[in-house]
Amino acid sequence: IVTVDAKTNKVIAEVPAFGKEYTWCVVNDHHGPSVKKNTLHHFSTLTAKWVDPDSVRLRIITTATAHKDDYVFLDGNKALYDMSGNPVWFLPKIEKDENAERPRDVKVTPFNTITMLISDLVYEINYDAAILWRGPGSAKLNRSMDSITALHHHELTRLNNGHYMTFGFEQALFQLSEKPDSIVVATLKDKIIRKSDGKYYEKIACGKLMEYDGAGKVVLQWLSSDYFKHSDLMERKLPIGMYDIEDTHANAFYFDEKKRTICVSFRNLNRIVKISYPDGKVLNTFGRRYVPGTPHLNLVNGLFCGQHSCRGSQDGDLYLFNNNICHPKLTPTIIMMRPSPVKKDSLEKVWEYECPMDELTPIEKSKVIFHAGGNVLELPDRTIFCCMGSDYGKTFIVDRDKKILWCAQPEIWKNNKWAHVSEYRGSIITRRKLEELIWGEHIRN
Repeated sequence: IVTVDAKTNKVIAEVPAFGKEYTWCVVNDHHGPSVKKNTLHHFSTLTAKWVDPDSVRLRIITTATAHKDDYVFLDGNKALYDMSGNPVWFLPKIEKDENAERPRDVKVTPFNTITMLISDLVYEINYDAAILWRGPGSAKLNRSMDSITALHHHELTRLNNGHYMTFGFEQALFQLSEKPDSIVVATLKDKIIRKSDGKYYEKIACGKLMEYDGAGKVVLQWLSSDYFKHSDLMERKLPIGMYDIEDTHANAFYFDEKKRTICVSFRNLNRIVKISYPDGKVLNTFGRRYVPGTPHLNLVNGLFCGQHSCRGSQDGDLYLFNNNICHPKLTPTIIMMRPSPVKKDSLEKVWEYECPMDELTPIEKSKVIFHAGGNVLELPDRTIFCCMGSDYGKTFIVDRDKKILWCAQPEIWKNNKWAHVSEYRGSIITRRKLEELIWGEHIRN
């Protein structure tokens, strides 16, 4: 029996477990000795294998102090956890897709709803997992690059104007300066086409940034290929004449709605492009740029490599999760940068933190590949929340003095031992935000 005292007519009580039946009632003693007890009410909680403590867990490494009342979404676990590692909410099946593919980028919106991607579809749901909005498209579409038009990937963000911003695929044609060798054409027939004008073109996968309104209509889109076709990347050529770009891999964006600018991250190019909103004009580019006559592996300005989750800090700095894939022997880092006062298109590193992997042996550490995922979020107290993503998934909070304030490892029971859970991104909310999410409205006191 759990008793919760409350002075308002809204109460949130935590029950012990999923998959159980419960009974509750209200006792009103507001009028002194005239106690009024209302009728009994009954309910049950659902359960799922991904919140079974014998199968999946969030193992706490460093206990939280300053953030002990916060909650963490982990998309690989499909659950919301308190800072003691207890699951308090999980994502049930969405529609009839059996939730075969895990969700990505699960986070709370300014409207006290939850957005995410599942398969290639974008969703907005409430705390009860009722679908409030579903972006256009079908998870059953042909996956060949010729047919991909508006399938979504990597990130979905609900804007303050009520719209939704996400990535779509774009298969762009880049004209080749000369006719490729016939053997190359025959070998790469799905990648090279000859148009009626007699010229040859190469297909390159690019990303497009899309903004939907509430009806699912595209009200704005920015095609990254328009930028690439007029950039230094057009000089990156292989000896066979093909472009040295197969997939730019757009994987994150940060929309500064006050300054009306968007930073778009391209993992495979180790580059961030800053554009103005809504006209899409390129304002600046940061990261590695091609210098004609040099191998692409020796590009300049290599502050980050295989980056994810570019964001803007309270101080106006740009920060990101650096997967560091160009240096396999190094661990991922969190980097904060600001524009150089000397060079317009350059960034200077002002803070860096090497993500902790101390509990792993050198052999175990060498087997962890940070090929995808990972994100960082600056919290109001200027501490940093980080999910390391990939097959490792460690999640932590670190302050600017590089002290770990909380740390946890998501794990799954596999082959008679606990193994790391693969994560893509994580997000964090306060207790107050959780209550607003549950009620579906802002708390007014």
